[in-house]
Amino acid sequence: MRSLGFTQRTAWGPIAELDRKEQLLLTVLSDTDRPSRPAAPAYRRPLVRRAAYTMAAGLAAGAALLAVTADPPGQGGAGPLSATEVAAWTGTADDSNDAHISFGWCLEKTKDVSGAGGWGNVSNTDLRGTTTSMIVTRHGDAAYCLAGSDGSGVAVPIGPAVDAPANSITLDAQGARGSGSAGFRYAVGSVGADVKEITVRDQGRTVHATVQQIPSLPYGRWTAWWPDSDSHDRLTGTLTLTLKDGTTRTIDGESLTK
Repeated sequence: MRSLGFTQRTAWGPIAELDRKEQLLLTVLSDTDRPSRPAAPAYRRPLVRRAAYTMAAGLAAGAALLAVTADPPGQGGAGPLSATEVAAWTGTADDSNDAHISFGWCLEKTKDVSGAGGWGNVSNTDLRGTTTSMIVTRHGDAAYCLAGSDGSGVAVPIGPAVDAPANSITLDAQGARGSGSAGFRYAVGSVGADVKEITVRDQGRTVHATVQQIPSLPYGRWTAWWPDSDSHDRLTGTLTLTLKDGTTRTIDGESLTK
């Protein structure tokens, strides 16, 4: 019997020890699989940081967008073109190819004025300082567009080109936009086949207008814009026409509006 009792103790002792270790292992594994409460904040914290970063980035982007479409404080003016763009204006247009940078803006914005179908016909493109201007015509409807390099700009409807006398011009559209240092005036008209150049003098500014003949037609278009903080209703200056034969003639701006 003693031998049997010894055998039982030696046989069941290792089994009990194994069972105890197995239970301990199961307990450890169970505790490991069950997420503890402190683990949750540690997991969420990166998401909070990412959310905060995204919000900060969004606010920064929004501020940047406002900065390029609105006049900074202290500029003393407001309008569709920023005061910075108007200040960069030049009386003679740049003949480089840089004017294409605002094509997309004008093609999109003029859809509200001249229709949405197709690219349209683009003419009288010029670059004065950092502002591009052009005429976009779709389905017989035309719009004059001015677009700054900072995203500011405007598109206005204008009448169709007309058959002007060979040595003369017409005034088809004019207007003033903005105020203070962001104020400007524009003028658009038709031009006869013999007119080579037009120089506009108004409110102390001298503008060499952009003149372009329409292919296969005996007339074309002329466009001009210049800084002007005065909200007068008419083109009050003079326009000097240079003809193809070299002769010049000067006409009064107000005579074109009668």
